[in-house]
Amino acid sequence: MGFPVITTDMTGSSLRLRDNSKIAIIGGGPAGSFFANDAIRYAKKLGLNIQITIFDGKDFNRRGPRGCNMSAAVIASSLHAKLIKDGIELPEGIVRQEIKGYYFQTKDYGIKLYKPIPNDKSSILAVYRGNGPLYSTHTESHSFDDCLLKHVIKQGANVIYEPVQELRLASDINTPATIIYGKSASYKEMEADLVVGAFGINSTIVNKIKGLNFGYIPPKTIQTCQMEIPLSDTFIKKSFDDNIHVFALGLKPFRFASMVPKGNYVTVSLVGTRDLTNKDMLNFVNHPVVRMKLPHDWEVPDKFCMCIPKITLSHAKKPFTDRFVIVGDASITRIFKNGMESAYITSQIAAQAAFEHGISKDDFDIHYYKPAKKLLAMDNLLGTVILMLSDFITRQNWLVRPRLSYVKSRRGSWIANHLNTLLWNMVTGDAPYKKILIQAINPVFQIILIPVTIKALIKDTFQRIMHHYGIKK
Repeated sequence: MGFPVITTDMTGSSLRLRDNSKIAIIGGGPAGSFFANDAIRYAKKLGLNIQITIFDGKDFNRRGPRGCNMSAAVIASSLHAKLIKDGIELPEGIVRQEIKGYYFQTKDYGIKLYKPIPNDKSSILAVYRGNGPLYSTHTESHSFDDCLLKHVIKQGANVIYEPVQELRLASDINTPATIIYGKSASYKEMEADLVVGAFGINSTIVNKIKGLNFGYIPPKTIQTCQMEIPLSDTFIKKSFDDNIHVFALGLKPFRFASMVPKGNYVTVSLVGTRDLTNKDMLNFVNHPVVRMKLPHDWEVPDKFCMCIPKITLSHAKKPFTDRFVIVGDASITRIFKNGMESAYITSQIAAQAAFEHGISKDDFDIHYYKPAKKLLAMDNLLGTVILMLSDFITRQNWLVRPRLSYVKSRRGSWIANHLNTLLWNMVTGDAPYKKILIQAINPVFQIILIPVTIKALIKDTFQRIMHHYGIKK
């Protein structure tokens, strides 16, 4: 999706951004920076003098949880292309690993996935949201979020590195909103014509916004688990070969697991069918299939960087009111995939609504919330169905291995390319779930695999009978 074209037919309410308007953005992560970047460009095109201030209590140059927004932090090639188009350059130190592809690993079999479009020049990039794991020792900055902030500061945005404590919305729509910010007793106030909530679903301010009683209901969430494993860069290069390893082991409670190489660390991310705990992570990294990716004598370190962030399972209800709009995962995001790109998209649509139409609740409802729901939330319904089917299929080891083996032996054929594209889109999120579903139920694809499925079923049934009667091969 490119940057929206500004039209001269500017419709909407009288509640609008005007010359010398002030925009306050709560949250300095990607959603906040993306909105600021779009707002600055809109203001320049319209010849408006707009003051933009971003608030965030975190210092993204700190290591560990104090500087991190808790994310696997993989920049999809589609988002990378958008960053390039927007003139956002990532210094060498920010990119921890340029990813060549993915490796899809089941309990008994694995297959390497390759880019469906070989000549696509955009890259998949592994980064850190903060300045790296808690016990890392590097001296230069590795923070992607800090890099984005520096970019919008150069464009003219102001950043206040203090947390927002409270948001006050006046009953009179002609009265600006008030931001209360600061630490301990030294609170300060700032009026804003528009407030943008880019705080993220893991922020404590979510419940405070809900308490304003304008109708906001946060998305449903589930607790995930992440761990940073320190390894030598030589071993990581040899073991991972610049590929992200995605695991579909068919084990409860895990729904999705990945290991992302990042220089001399590997980021392990788990998503389950229930809230996960540290114990679940330890069980995962000690699984025999996972241990094959680690040194044979590896043991869990005494000290390691681990977090249990929440991710969304649905979209928020009414993430807007007069002079206030929420973007990013506390509003609408793509479930399980491409959270940063969803932040880019929602910020872009919200900025377009604010500058082209207005900043009333009706403007945000019609020109932000409804288009964002159509683009992301509706597709998530299909995504939920697809992921449930995927969970079921990956637990059928008798079916998965022969299918993957059959396709792998025919690399370069239509069916091999089709399955590669299907799995690639599943693990990367490069395609909408609607497209993934169409690829999965493609009649030609399913017909070709019928003989493989029948053969696998007969073999599995025979083995079950032998096992039942105690017959050995």
